[in-house]
Amino acid sequence: MKVSDVSFLKPLLPVILFFTYFPNNLKAQPLTPKDNGLKEITLKDPKLGLIRFYVDTENIKKRAPLFIEVNGSGGLPLCIYIKGKGFSTLSNTFNASVIAATKKNFHYIILGKPGTPFCDTINTNDDIKHYDQHSLIQNYKYSKEYTARLSLDWRVKATKRVLTYMLQHNFWDGTRIVAYGYSEGGQVVPALAVADKRVTHVVSIVGSGLNQFYDEIMAWRIKAAKGEITQQQAQDSIEANLKEIKEIYRHPENTTMEYAGHSYKRWASFGKNPPFEELRKLNIPIFMIAGTADSSSPVYGLDYVELDFIRLGKTNLTYSPCVGCDHYLNSTENGKVINHGDYYLAKILKWLGQ
Repeated sequence: MKVSDVSFLKPLLPVILFFTYFPNNLKAQPLTPKDNGLKEITLKDPKLGLIRFYVDTENIKKRAPLFIEVNGSGGLPLCIYIKGKGFSTLSNTFNASVIAATKKNFHYIILGKPGTPFCDTINTNDDIKHYDQHSLIQNYKYSKEYTARLSLDWRVKATKRVLTYMLQHNFWDGTRIVAYGYSEGGQVVPALAVADKRVTHVVSIVGSGLNQFYDEIMAWRIKAAKGEITQQQAQDSIEANLKEIKEIYRHPENTTMEYAGHSYKRWASFGKNPPFEELRKLNIPIFMIAGTADSSSPVYGLDYVELDFIRLGKTNLTYSPCVGCDHYLNSTENGKVINHGDYYLAKILKWLGQ
């Protein structure tokens, strides 16, 4: 039995990104970096290919601390323009609140994905009443270059190149360099900080602590413990899961075979060194946020990081679980959905001394 044959298994690591909606027929939609208060800069690297990144223009001529965001998984552009019959809508896969909160006291920076433009258009024959925005975005075809290049190693090395550019071109004031990662990015920033000693602070939002593959194994065990499936079904599924995982580790550079929507290369790179192993190498300040009801980045893996720091006697970790929150830091109270993103962003900025 293959994992894909089990209908009740859902991928635990979907494409997780922030969306800002502009649902009307706007004549001048913000489709370019400039429209969003950003400047695009490109770097050509013989091994990494073309690196696109974006810097806010608030105080672009002044030196300032750097705040570099490493966003979530998937090869989506930062801006998606959906055009249908008689309507158009815009989805942004960057978090505008983070830019707004940091651009006055930092240079905010965000990288694009390899082979991915800042903005792309999705066309649909449906009208505004019948189109399915979620489905259209989920079915967006990632570029061949994204699939060929994307890995933990690419994201770390590309970010290092960007930091070097920012320093060489006098953007940095010599104080702080904050590496802020969300979801998949929350797994990148510890490895980045280990590889690049210029990073002074790490912020990991709903990232991961243990090997990502363990999350799926635990999910089967939890289903069995809750009586949703039998213990034997869980065991059979885990054994089938482990066979596929072994194949991923046997073919760590393969970009044609996929598992849960990502190439073997991507999975093998992120599964090489679990985040807690990188985090405990760091002595710089670390701020971690977990959602206790997060099914995409289960809290138990992040709880383990705090336990490991206690074991090692390390005191540089600030761990802040968002109780009852999902992967988007939403909780439900009395039937009402409450987003805690701004609250935690304020906590992070206070922690940074802003």
